[in-house]
Amino acid sequence: MPEPAAPRRWAGPVAIAAVAVLFVAVNVIAGAALQGRQLDLTENKLFTVSDGTATVLQSLDEPVRLRFYFSSALGREIPAYAAYADRVRTLLRRYEALSGGTLRLEEIDPEPFSEAEDRAVAFGLQGVPLDQEGEVVYFGLVGSNALDDVETVPFFQPEREERLEYDLTTLVDRLSAREKAVVGVMTALPVRGGPVGGGF
Repeated sequence: MPEPAAPRRWAGPVAIAAVAVLFVAVNVIAGAALQGRQLDLTENKLFTVSDGTATVLQSLDEPVRLRFYFSSALGREIPAYAAYADRVRTLLRRYEALSGGTLRLEEIDPEPFSEAEDRAVAFGLQGVPLDQEGEVVYFGLVGSNALDDVETVPFFQPEREERLEYDLTTLVDRLSAREKAVVGVMTALPVRGGPVGGGF
């Protein structure tokens, strides 16, 4: 019986090598095409932002700084708050990515009697007592822009979770440096509420 031809002996290893090369190529192409995109598999699309939010973030002209204050003690004692904080954090990081670097996120754990806690209080964040000893915890957001305008979420309320994106986008939009329209009125009539035609 004749021996199998040489090409057939190499068919298996060559096919495996070809599949491996194809797999790497597909991953490289997909990585380049989908860079910056995320697949949201959560039931309620919790991490998918609206087109309006993306527009606000991509049209920022001046830097916006967000300071996310979350007390780790709150997360340890109440797991529901830890889960909510993870959602807020993930959404804020998504905002940071969509802004192309114009929006910067900083995470702060305001330990009791620390400078970070003093700053949280100065910004008007709401401290909540955690235990009988009176330890105060924070779960809020401070936003600022290059003009030193400040907007805050004093404390993230779980009952507003469904409106989280709206609240965050509204805060960022208020800090945007886009020029607001100026309306002028040209009239011979008094515009400050003075009497007309000699008054009474």
